[in-house]
Amino acid sequence: MDVKTVVQQESLLKYNCELGEGSLWDAIRQRLYFVDIIGCRIFTYEPSTGIHGYQSLDRNVTALALLEDDSGLLAALQDGLAFISFDQLPFPPTNSPSTYKRLQTNLKHLEGFNRFNECCVDPTGKRWIVGTMMHEENFPASAGGGLYSVTQTDDGSLSADLLLDNLTVSNGMGWTKDNNTLYFTNSLRKEIGKYDYNIESGKVSNKVIFSNVDDEYLGVPDGLCQDDQYHIWSARWGSSKVIRFTPEGKIDLIVHLPQGLNITSCIWGGPNLDELYVTSAKTGTTDEQIKNHPLNGDLFVVRGLGFKGKERTRFKGRF
Repeated sequence: MDVKTVVQQESLLKYNCELGEGSLWDAIRQRLYFVDIIGCRIFTYEPSTGIHGYQSLDRNVTALALLEDDSGLLAALQDGLAFISFDQLPFPPTNSPSTYKRLQTNLKHLEGFNRFNECCVDPTGKRWIVGTMMHEENFPASAGGGLYSVTQTDDGSLSADLLLDNLTVSNGMGWTKDNNTLYFTNSLRKEIGKYDYNIESGKVSNKVIFSNVDDEYLGVPDGLCQDDQYHIWSARWGSSKVIRFTPEGKIDLIVHLPQGLNITSCIWGGPNLDELYVTSAKTGTTDEQIKNHPLNGDLFVVRGLGFKGKERTRFKGRF
């Protein structure tokens, strides 16, 4: 199979994030959200007006999810889960501190837990899937990350079920068109796995490897998104790339962002869901790498790819 390469040189927003991550497109408001985990900031960008900015929190914010009632965002924080209303995420952004509502769950951390890292909502809208990560310096001797399914009970409380353990860094997730297979990224093992997903119970089983590319040129798998053909677009840490996988696990397109290095997440956005927004991170880079990749930490957008995305499912809870 011929692999096409598309090159995007310039960045869109020059925020120089320590750990840009968590890109999420809001099709109702036509706005993009993303985070700087280490910088403790949530960014909002509205392409139609060019307005952008951030609200800062008192701790790391790692990943975001949309709500069906459009009242705000769900957030994974370093040490827990939260609801952030749109009153707490004003538009235009004020570039100032903000607050959130902490959400209590029965989620039990595994031995070796470091912090939360990733989240998304399953196709039913009833399960908020959240992933944690280990202390990376302990790999490969141990792996303390976990993947959990969080649901809201009739009384409004949250209940968490452990889906997977012995994980390194929980990252990008998606589902096949029939909703019967979960894609899940286990970053330090450099693999994207496929699991049978019971759409009725939310349980996962029968892991097979979808991709375990061990090639420095193609980096480490981080966040992912899907297009409307259900192909996987995988952001690749340390490689300046997003790569597209077919459902059979073959690479058929590479997006090369040479001015960035640590590519962390990607999401389709824009009025037609045909613009690929890509976050990056400057943490973990040497002085020479910063010199060679001066836009590392910025937000990129890639247009004209000829593909369209899927909107992320919204969680059906109320907070």
